[in-house]
Amino acid sequence: MREKLIYILIFSVIMSSCDFTSADEYYSQAFKYEESGDLKKAIELLDKAIDKREKFRPALLNRGYYKTELGNLNGGIEDYLKLLKFDPDNTSALFNIGNNFSELDEHEKAIVYYSKALKTEGALKSWASSDGEALAINLNFDLKRFDSDTDYNVLDCEIYFERGLEYLELEQFDNAISDIDKSLKADNAKRDCYFLLGKAYVGKKDSINACDNFIKLAKLGDKEAREMLKKHCIEK
Repeated sequence: MREKLIYILIFSVIMSSCDFTSADEYYSQAFKYEESGDLKKAIELLDKAIDKREKFRPALLNRGYYKTELGNLNGGIEDYLKLLKFDPDNTSALFNIGNNFSELDEHEKAIVYYSKALKTEGALKSWASSDGEALAINLNFDLKRFDSDTDYNVLDCEIYFERGLEYLELEQFDNAISDIDKSLKADNAKRDCYFLLGKAYVGKKDSINACDNFIKLAKLGDKEAREMLKKHCIEK
């Protein structure tokens, strides 16, 4: 009887130390905590999901995002880089690394990753639609319902916009104008594009094109554009 009891205790210890929760279940649980705003708990659950499945793309991407939202920008970059080790052309991961480097004021590194993102199939070619929004056609079809390659697509106009901002920060005005103009042609962030183009042309000391963009922005009802017109156009 005593020997049987020992076996039962050993079996109980073994069973209690086993984790029968799947990586997918941990991933789903993390979503619930994200919805309630508890990103720290969501990260803990994604840690467990990734421990069970090392190459778990959505878990790595989400954990990187949660870390970024909590202010751990370098931690976010580390997770995105882990994803890129086995999926080097993941557009979202490359784009997010660019965003994090931008937040860290490492503009040249941000440009490197935005440029890499633009070379991937997941950087969808976009243009302006009739309703004034950016439109794109997805050509990299993937019939998987979960963790599909299409889940990691990004509109190229969004990447051009962010890279244009980095060029503007570095006072590379011609590059900034080229990228922001591509964003504008797709009707992406239209107001911001006019403002940034105006600033870039001011940097080039091209008051004609600067004022032209500020005027277009003012017509959209932007108050800051009126101030820029007073400063750079009306007084001249």
